[in-house]
Amino acid sequence: MQEIVYNIPGAALYFTRCVTGRETTAELAHVDGRVTELEVPALVEGGVPVAAIGRKALLGNGRLLKVTLPGGIRKIDDWAFAGCRRLREVYLPEAKLGKGVFQDCPALRGLYLARDISKDVAALLAEAARHDVGYLLELERAGTAEWLRLWDAWLTRFLEQSDQEGYSGQVPCGEEDFGTSDVGAYESGRRREKAERSLLRLMHKEGLEDALRERLTAYIAEHTAGSEKGGEAWQMLLQKHPEEQEWYAAFAQAGGVTPANRDSILASIPEEYAEMKAYFIRLGQEGMQQGGLLAGLAL
Repeated sequence: MQEIVYNIPGAALYFTRCVTGRETTAELAHVDGRVTELEVPALVEGGVPVAAIGRKALLGNGRLLKVTLPGGIRKIDDWAFAGCRRLREVYLPEAKLGKGVFQDCPALRGLYLARDISKDVAALLAEAARHDVGYLLELERAGTAEWLRLWDAWLTRFLEQSDQEGYSGQVPCGEEDFGTSDVGAYESGRRREKAERSLLRLMHKEGLEDALRERLTAYIAEHTAGSEKGGEAWQMLLQKHPEEQEWYAAFAQAGGVTPANRDSILASIPEEYAEMKAYFIRLGQEGMQQGGLLAGLAL
């Protein structure tokens, strides 16, 4: 094997030359430098096609925001982008994905394929990738009616699990692991995650059946601020998405804001999230003008 260096502004990409029979390809091994948007070339030195992203090639890259991969990529190996905690968008062909490729990538919001897929499918695919759900990462199936049914079945099973599921075997190793000996805190963390995934699906509705939509809406309403079941839906929103209007608009539409909790919600929003507070103030004013808070809002 021979190393190939490919320079781009601000970084150097290191490839391994791979020879199999008469075929010579290149695999991205690692990247040195400070790059926030990475576009991997289709060809490197001497016209060698890039066919793979190597194991742990960009592991723990804390600056990366966006990645674009060429159409000739056939495989993305284990943990290639794991720990890229700011990574939000990836554009990739229908390659084979290894284990944990996007593990511990909490900001990931879209996996876009070379073929045309909707924003909804890209977001749902990213969520499956963050949780390394192997059967949902067969990229050639992504976006089909059967794939959407499988995604919703995965979500439904999660909602039906006990909030203590996995407590005894937890291993703190990343954002998705609550890592606490306090069973109450663990259960609360599970409810926040259930609320987040429910809201994500309500935001990306392609193929969503009415029965599940109603169930997800009910989960948000049942776990909003002031709820007897706990306010984890609101806590999740305030902790993780306070600057993303798409998220808090969906929260409101799902019944997260009511006449009974509106004042406490407004009081709990820190001043640095002025746009969020202004949104809920405006929403309340519009609702009262229409004869009731949030009247007419529907998913």
